[in-house]
Amino acid sequence: VSRMIFSGLEFTKEIPFKDVYIHATVLTRDGQRMSKSLGTGIDPLQLVDEFGADATRFGIAFQVMGNQDMKFVTDNILMGKKFCNKIWNASKFVMSQIGDKEIESKKPSGKLTPADKKILKALKKTTKSINKDLETFKFGKACHSLYNFFWHDFCDKYIEESKKQNDQKTKNILIYVLLNSLILLHPFMPFITEEIYQQ
Repeated sequence: VSRMIFSGLEFTKEIPFKDVYIHATVLTRDGQRMSKSLGTGIDPLQLVDEFGADATRFGIAFQVMGNQDMKFVTDNILMGKKFCNKIWNASKFVMSQIGDKEIESKKPSGKLTPADKKILKALKKTTKSINKDLETFKFGKACHSLYNFFWHDFCDKYIEESKKQNDQKTKNILIYVLLNSLILLHPFMPFITEEIYQQ
């Protein structure tokens, strides 16, 4: 870090960055320090091949909860893969509800059901929390909040409730929450979110 700052000042007369993020030391499951020379490292490309890039990225970030040592396990990467499937399936459901119709993606207003109000309030709270966590480099906390909001609040509760409501306003809320969720998820899962967002 010091060398990069000295070089920046020497060649450009500017400090190249203002923030430095020092992450946890990553250990093996049995507590050994990961090292290429010791043969205790894990090739991330193998994880990407097995679970996918987004699942690997999300699963690793999900484990980072402060500056303490972190014992690496693939369980969280597998969870990331299942979460990618959940995002994909939820998105397919929302898009099937909309069909070819032009749906507004702005925040719905007017008469809302209790379920509508609850999901919009949860989205607003989650967005505020995620933005704060990203600004303060609490990536693991942001991942946990996103996971809980999308899986439980949106999929388990609101999508199920939307099947009973099944009106135009509900469809507007479904697409509004989905699009905003994709934006929040994008730093952690850039590939799947971009694919769905473009569709």
